[in-house]
Amino acid sequence: MNRTQRQNTCTKEQTTSRRSFLGQTGAATLGIITTASGNSLTRENNNVLHLGLVGCGGRGTGAARQALSADPNTRLVAMADAFEDQLEKSLHNLSKAEKVSKRVSVSRDRRFVGLDAYQRLLDTDVDIVLLATPTHFRPIHVKATINSGRHVFAEKPVAVDGPGIRSILESAREADKRNLSLVSGLCWRYETGMGKIIDQIHQGALGEIVTIQSTRFNTYSRIFPRQAGMTEIEWQLRNWYNFTWTSGDFIVEQFVHELDKIAWLMGDEYPISCTATGGRQARTGRGTGNIYDHFSAIFEYANGVKYYAATRQQPRSSSLFVDLVYGTEGQANLMDYRITGKNPWNWTHKRTDMHQLEHNAMYAALRRGKTINNGNYMAKSTLMGIMARMSAYTGQTLSWDQVMNSREDLSPESYSWNARPPEQTVAIPGKTRFI
Repeated sequence: MNRTQRQNTCTKEQTTSRRSFLGQTGAATLGIITTASGNSLTRENNNVLHLGLVGCGGRGTGAARQALSADPNTRLVAMADAFEDQLEKSLHNLSKAEKVSKRVSVSRDRRFVGLDAYQRLLDTDVDIVLLATPTHFRPIHVKATINSGRHVFAEKPVAVDGPGIRSILESAREADKRNLSLVSGLCWRYETGMGKIIDQIHQGALGEIVTIQSTRFNTYSRIFPRQAGMTEIEWQLRNWYNFTWTSGDFIVEQFVHELDKIAWLMGDEYPISCTATGGRQARTGRGTGNIYDHFSAIFEYANGVKYYAATRQQPRSSSLFVDLVYGTEGQANLMDYRITGKNPWNWTHKRTDMHQLEHNAMYAALRRGKTINNGNYMAKSTLMGIMARMSAYTGQTLSWDQVMNSREDLSPESYSWNARPPEQTVAIPGKTRFI
């Protein structure tokens, strides 16, 4: 079987293809869900599953709404966030959300605030935990949640450094042992049209893949202004997108979607090396943190395929969003769902709601007594972004094994409001060292 014939496998039920999960878009049938130890996870006679949300920003709020929409027998019963205003805003919005508001039932004693809020949420009777905090915290929260015996939905990406990736991979193995779901927010894997075109390529529509190109140029940039009385940690967490230790830089935080599409395309084979460059031209001045605003990377695969990836976030600049795949017998435009050449093909249907479909798949599988574990690819696709960032920051060509085994740990000295955050200097290629 060559690489274009390999199919993406994301469930423990090896005889079930990904497409069968994508087909489960209706209301799930009811059933008792049990842990690997055989203990029932349901607390109510009518099989209602209790959901907990950790990280109550826009994406966390959306994930909670989608989880509630995926299964009529779910209830949001607990919420946790570092900041009370963020939690209350999310709760207010969910309480008004059409079709799901009646199943939002978060009492005052189940609204947990602070840097240890996730631990207190895990002391409640939640069955499934939705994790949507800043990226840095994902390995800590995934590990704690899996070890507590709960199913997990984890937003992308899942780490900011090598130690975090290794932790996620260990948690994925633990989820398998415990028969727990670990579903990723890398939602393109669940989008119908993207699945169709990648299936065509896996079946040989392009012949052998030679070269791949991804470009994502946009003007997105956000800065949270520092307010009087904020400690450094509080301000950086409010402004988390702009710091490497909290977001991983935007080639990890945002471009991970493109990296994951290509990982899927390549049959979940990953590059052996990366040479990247980048810097800051527009993202300057007070409050902009230490992340770059543009990157360009060349990933090389063991079979000779080269993947060229470029991304920028610079205001008042032209936007471009494209993934192109060149093969010996044709070319594919993934974002247009179009193949030209010897085997032309085009998917003309409207793009499906991939954020909803990933939750539909999770709950449909659980109601059948099955689990989905996306842990391996969500970790390794994230590592591709970390690999490009570290190559650009250091100016060095880096191997996959170097980055996977990197000792660079971007954690602060402690998780308290008065702690000192990691060093926030801007990386300088040729001067910043690989660790």
